[in-house]
Amino acid sequence: MLGRSLINDRRQGRWMGLAFGMGLVWLGLGAPAQAQEPPSVLEAAQVIYAQENKPSETVAPTTMPSTTIVDSQVVQVGCPSCGDSGLLSRSSRFPRGCGSCGNGYDGCAPCGACIPGREPCCCINHDTAIGRFWAGIHECLCCPDPCYEPRWVAAANNAFFVSPARPVTQTMFRWDFMRNYRLPDRAEYLWARADGNGKGPRPQGGANGVSSTRVSELMMYTEVAAGKFSAYVGMPYREVVPLEANRGSGFGDLQIGTKSMLFDCELMQVTFQMNTSVPTGSPGKGAGTGHVALEPSLLTAIKLTNAAYLQTQISEWLPIGGDSEYQASILHYHTALNYSLEILCDVQFVMSAEFGGYRVQGGRASDPVLGTIAANSDSYLYAGPGARLVFCNKLDIGFGAAFALTNDHFAEDWYRFELRWRF
Repeated sequence: MLGRSLINDRRQGRWMGLAFGMGLVWLGLGAPAQAQEPPSVLEAAQVIYAQENKPSETVAPTTMPSTTIVDSQVVQVGCPSCGDSGLLSRSSRFPRGCGSCGNGYDGCAPCGACIPGREPCCCINHDTAIGRFWAGIHECLCCPDPCYEPRWVAAANNAFFVSPARPVTQTMFRWDFMRNYRLPDRAEYLWARADGNGKGPRPQGGANGVSSTRVSELMMYTEVAAGKFSAYVGMPYREVVPLEANRGSGFGDLQIGTKSMLFDCELMQVTFQMNTSVPTGSPGKGAGTGHVALEPSLLTAIKLTNAAYLQTQISEWLPIGGDSEYQASILHYHTALNYSLEILCDVQFVMSAEFGGYRVQGGRASDPVLGTIAANSDSYLYAGPGARLVFCNKLDIGFGAAFALTNDHFAEDWYRFELRWRF
């Protein structure tokens, strides 16, 4: 019995020593954080699927790479640039004969990539200027470019004798000087009838009318725009110095009008303008016409290149309530070629070459010697230069001139100074 107890004590000592040694090893190596249960079948399947479809990883080097890594899954929103564009430009972004969806003439969007929910654009050959023009009109109507952002462009609205096509909130001060304005009551465009039998200034010295006058006019013009529509008011103050009548001055006829943009895309802007002349000026002083006049106009701005634009205006002046014998409608048209140069940061120098004409469609005029005569129905043509300094597209100041190209005319020389502030 004594022998068996000794043997059992020795065995227990061995087991205790083994347990003590394993405890030391466990403390040295660190205990496991937590016993984990074996994964289920679903979890095992998910792990296998993730390992099989795991994207390839690029091991980042210890130093910065010399080239940028492009992620093909990142899609850029919008167009950073449409490149060289315009009616006279050639774009290499498209294959021959393929019009883009939205902007076929300058290559902003790929062919067939249209606005979601609309049919793809038709491919129109824009390999020529005429093709680009028709493609631009088609896409402006049927598939507007989603990348296009309407904005004021100085070169597109620079002309002095063409109204800007872009409605914008602005205040303008304009000063006009017209030298040798012949037969100022012709068609009652500047004056009311001035032979002594109408509302206009009375001639002196037994004359039957006024041969010419000098005109100075200062106008404050305010326009308020909301999107593609604007309304404006112009209040002029006029001084006249006629040869055969007394000098006169005073506030002129109030100008009230609206602008409604019909087309607005990168290639061109087309706007309908309706101007109304309210007879607030004194016709006896030569400050007004003494009657209402309506003047519908169609204004356009066409992009030729990134720096060149063509501005046009065609208008019909329609008098209402004037002298039935003298008043008459007048068709007038104007065009300007504008070119912009950036001379400093946010400072542009924009030049213009302008041409225009007036055609009196009937009416009468007062001649100092001959008395009442028929208004000349020939066209009176004008041309002249202009230039502006544009600061940050907010403020510009400039001077333009128009000189008569025909023997018969309204003003022989017409000078215009403008200060415009957009806000």
